[in-house]
Amino acid sequence: MLRFLDAGESHGKAMISIIDGIPSNFNIDIDFINNELKRRQRGYGRGERMNLEEDRVEFLSGVRGKNTTGNPITMVIYNKDYENWKEIIGKEPKSEEKIVVPRPGHGDLVGYFKYGTGDIRDTIERTSARETSIRTAVGALCKEILKELGIEIRSKVHSLGNLYDDAVDIYDDTIYGKINKSPVRCYNAEVEKGFIKKIDICKEQGETIGGSVFLSIKGVPIGVGSYSQWDRKLDAILSYGIMSVQGVKAIEFGNGLDLNLRGSTFNDEIIYENGNIKRKTNNCGGIEAGVSNGENIEIKVYIKPIPSIKKDIGTVDLRKKKETSTRYERSDVSAVIPASIVLENVVAFYILREIMNKFTADEFFELKRSINYYRGTVYLR
Repeated sequence: MLRFLDAGESHGKAMISIIDGIPSNFNIDIDFINNELKRRQRGYGRGERMNLEEDRVEFLSGVRGKNTTGNPITMVIYNKDYENWKEIIGKEPKSEEKIVVPRPGHGDLVGYFKYGTGDIRDTIERTSARETSIRTAVGALCKEILKELGIEIRSKVHSLGNLYDDAVDIYDDTIYGKINKSPVRCYNAEVEKGFIKKIDICKEQGETIGGSVFLSIKGVPIGVGSYSQWDRKLDAILSYGIMSVQGVKAIEFGNGLDLNLRGSTFNDEIIYENGNIKRKTNNCGGIEAGVSNGENIEIKVYIKPIPSIKKDIGTVDLRKKKETSTRYERSDVSAVIPASIVLENVVAFYILREIMNKFTADEFFELKRSINYYRGTVYLR
């Protein structure tokens, strides 16, 4: 079974992951993984830290030369900013140095009471979205493997605040090239200007802004996931992974939130097209009864405004036990743009895991043969 754990703090020495279950004999393109990390760091509205870090992954085990061995893979991304923080992170804090003013919307308060270390810094270091750097690296490796299996994952920013981008075919390379060149990862040039203006206004006001991301996964064959048990449903599994990303508050598969549709218009009619079974529409988002149906898996992910804001809002001082104004930690104005890249890679891990659950293989070419044979025969049943 494909699985991973990650570790590391925002301002610690490094972010680390151990991945178990990657098949042997897959030739890794490390430049692809590093480029995904670079994509995560780009985007209008990013904070100062992105100017400090140059994220690059290093393999410590499970890879010989460029080929996977089947052994657990250890990945590490070193934090350059650690040099600026080692005097704080590397020692036991004095009483007066401990952070005791929680920021509303963060994990500060719940972490303070859950783990009882007496210092909110310990919570900040792990709840930080810095953790998504190593998850992006893990997912990028999975994304590479999926691409070789004929599965592609793309995304765009769907909305920022109450402004929405056009619905376009992101598998058109010309369109997608334009999206990737946009500093806010949208298609419409006028909407791009609107997104930038909203970010600029929020920055001036000491505010942050949320929005939504459109994710699409192309090439997943029919039959991945299962309705036989509740915890094997593909949409539930993807939801679990997506909801674990910092700032995500809601998910929509296909047009599941379009309450104007009735059964006859929401249900995706089944047709034959050039001898292949297809759907006229994709309102269900490529998953029915927890199982992929062969259409693109389409998901909208809704992300809240970043809780770290310069604007004063109310909180409490846990030492003095009185109300006060919130404190500020360096952050971005919006997480939506980088989140689109993070989410691509997060879902890549879960899609590969479910592919490997269906097509069990220890070696990459065995996996590829199995899925290709299945694609060629499944509709002959």
